[in-house]
Amino acid sequence: MKNRIIFLLKLAGFWVLFFLFARILFLSYHYSQAFSLSFNEWTNIFIRGLWMDLSIIGYIMLLVLLVVAALFFSGKVTRKVVNIVTIILLALFSVVVVVDLELYRNWGYRIDAAPIFYLKTPGEAMASINGWFIVLFSVFSILLFSLSYFVYTIIVSKPKLAKAKWWSIPIFIFFASTMIIPIRGGFGIAPMNPGKVFFSSNLFSNHASLNVVWNLIHSITKSGNMYKEYPNYANEAESEKFYESLNIGKESANKVLNCEKPNVVIILLESFTAKVIEPLDGVEGVAPNFTRLSDEGLLFTNIYASGDRSDKGIIAVLSGFPAQSTQSIIKHTVKASKLPSISNSLYKEGYSTTFYYGGDPDFANIRSFLYNANFKSIVTQDDFPKPLRSSKWGVHDEHLFKRLLADLDTAQAPSFKFLFTLSSHEPFDFPGEQAYPATSEENKFLSSVNYVDRWLGWFFEQAKQKSWYNNTLFVLIADHGHRYPGSSPYYESDKFAIPMLWIGGALDTIGTNNRIGGQVDLAQTLLYQLGVKTDNYFFSRNLLSNESNPFAYYVFNDGFGFVTREGLFVWDHVGQRTIVDAPNDSIKQCAFSYFSNYQRYFLGL
Repeated sequence: MKNRIIFLLKLAGFWVLFFLFARILFLSYHYSQAFSLSFNEWTNIFIRGLWMDLSIIGYIMLLVLLVVAALFFSGKVTRKVVNIVTIILLALFSVVVVVDLELYRNWGYRIDAAPIFYLKTPGEAMASINGWFIVLFSVFSILLFSLSYFVYTIIVSKPKLAKAKWWSIPIFIFFASTMIIPIRGGFGIAPMNPGKVFFSSNLFSNHASLNVVWNLIHSITKSGNMYKEYPNYANEAESEKFYESLNIGKESANKVLNCEKPNVVIILLESFTAKVIEPLDGVEGVAPNFTRLSDEGLLFTNIYASGDRSDKGIIAVLSGFPAQSTQSIIKHTVKASKLPSISNSLYKEGYSTTFYYGGDPDFANIRSFLYNANFKSIVTQDDFPKPLRSSKWGVHDEHLFKRLLADLDTAQAPSFKFLFTLSSHEPFDFPGEQAYPATSEENKFLSSVNYVDRWLGWFFEQAKQKSWYNNTLFVLIADHGHRYPGSSPYYESDKFAIPMLWIGGALDTIGTNNRIGGQVDLAQTLLYQLGVKTDNYFFSRNLLSNESNPFAYYVFNDGFGFVTREGLFVWDHVGQRTIVDAPNDSIKQCAFSYFSNYQRYFLGL
């Protein structure tokens, strides 16, 4: 058994060397970008890269450990089977590593599932590739495989394996089960994802830290839902005509700010459904501070979340891009990197950019999106003392609000800050007293919202005493709605109804705006007020414009809803049926036109 353990350790070490060499090869091939990196960036590329290397090695070792357990009776057979497995993997991985070198130079991102989809039309795919490249690609793949296998034979395959005892089977099965640790990337809530190894605003540094094999496999496993195509319910001409009509009125919006370049702070409130906001006919007393603040700002009363998850809400708010029915685009790094963002637009205008979240931004691949969105500073649970990380999700919101307040005192104007709360997320644990008896999940949710509202009120009490308040615009908006209170059906519009409130010394207008809109419309509305171009925010509309056909679009699993002044239309993609019928055919036609135009755009990203 001892020589088998040594054999396995050597095998794991070999794969570490293989992926280390692959990373060095990648950096060498792209030397012009690599040599411009700082020593700290080089260090992080290899340290964080090793983290992802160990994840893919965990999968390999899981497979090998199960082989060793199954073939415990024969050392010769075991070694032969492991050699065959290694040869196959080396051949495949060598091809991936070599192809990725040139594809990255042309595409600007590591190889993913896209080339596989091109192989559906092999004639067209091969027609776009030069013959000399195919020859070079084949030669270098063979050279990398040969060199790697030569090293493998020296380090791993030569020692003979003795026949194992029967009692070694459960031991090797136990070792196999421990591979879940490197596979997941540790013990945290978030499993391994590209965001875990992203560390820099320099995208090349982040891309170099990726393990190309892991990235390809991850992309393939996620690509099914990302490329899932629903029927076209409207022809292209109809949907394009409808989309063009959305642009009417964008250049004639009312101005509501009293300065040109205010500081901007967006506070994304976890699960703050409209059903707990009293001015929106919500339950009285749950969020009294939000109610009080509503009298001091501009309250948008007919806003809907784009989806039902936080990762979808972040994209909708920051990029003005509608959510997807199944998976979120934020988990598809390449597609997400092509989206515009409020943070990037403001960074180009001279704003500093900071993102605040008391949890782990690696969850749902959020971190990689934040770097692509040009957030130059990301404050997370790791920036707080360990004793404060008492929530399942990280640091409670009271500490996050205190950090934001302190940072605003020292921020150089103009600044853009984005804070995402978490204490009102399941399991609704927070410090202090429960506002409602903890006898049901609904009451726990209401108490958690009341806790966040309490600290929201504290924050604004403190902020109003600061000199920077007079030159700051705050936007309070939810990441999504909630089934509570009242346990709304998954498709109903009230489950997606959320508040949006603008407040602060930079605001010149107080009152309400009753125009129907969604999270995606914040980007167009806000950037117009700041005098920033919004041509690339294709699905965002200006809620302060004179546009005459306001609507909101939201999605749930394999379906969508379309809200207008005339009524609601809800469609089920799977059953190809209407769940809630529109009061007239024109609403249904608009809904299908919007969806079809959006789907074409999304699939083309």
